[in-house]
Formats: sequence, structure tokens, C-alpha cells
Amino acid sequence: MPQGRPKRSSKSRLAVIALIVGLGTWLGVVCYSIATEPPPGAPSVTALAEKARKAAADRDADGLQTLFDEDTVSDDYAADYLDRLGEDAPALQVRVEHRDGSDFLLLRSARDDSLCTAWHITERDGRRLLDGVPPAENLCAR
Repeated sequence: MPQGRPKRSSKSRLAVIALIVGLGTWLGVVCYSIATEPPPGAPSVTALAEKARKAAADRDADGLQTLFDEDTVSDDYAADYLDRLGEDAPALQVRVEHRDGSDFLLLRSARDDSLCTAWHITERDGRRLLDGVPPAENLCAR
């Protein structure tokens, strides 16, 4: 008499099915979150300035990080920048300046000259992004 495979219990079959369903669900959620992730930057200079102002005011490091060209800053650039501002950071204002055919975003204190940071605005795939490399000219001098 030939020996066959041992018969599986219904509990082990249910466990395998539950594992497969769980892995499938997890994979679906990961794929969905990747597919619906917003593109980096903003569609216009005005929208980029507003997103930068809001992210800085809300101390939203992830929101600020998505505004930068990923090739010009480290993965934790925005978090480090917001940490340097400190807990009691002044109210900030954003201004876009045009110099020598280039656009720059200036984030500065609304009260005084205690804080000012300038970033070059670049374009990739129709989206506006901040370049983390400091501009050669001191744009914060009034």
C-alpha cells in the first residue's frame, strides 16, 4: 500500500489561508500608498511658497521635505532645519525673489532680521522644487 501525504488538519489550512490573505492585504495597502503619494514640490512658484510657509508654520518636517529636490538635501534636512529654528521660532513670512533670471524663495522672520533662509527654486517634470544648495549671493541682506 503506497503511503500518501499526511492529512492536514483544518486548523493548519485556515492558518495558511489567513497568512496568504494577510500578506495580500498588506501588499495591497503598500502598493496603494505608493501609487497615491503626492508628487514632490508644487505645480507653481506661488503654490511652492504657500506650501513652504504652511509647513514651516506647522513645523511639518515631512511636508517641508517633499518640497526639496531629493538630490540636493539629505533625508532629514527639513527636520534638522526645523530643529535649528527651535521650539519658540518666530512667525515666518515667505517671499519669492527674481534675480538674474532665477527664482529664489526666502523664508524669514516676520518680526525682525533674526532669521532668514534662501533657497533656489528649480523645475523638474513641470514641478517647482527647492534646491538645498545655498545661493552664492546673500539674498537675505536687505
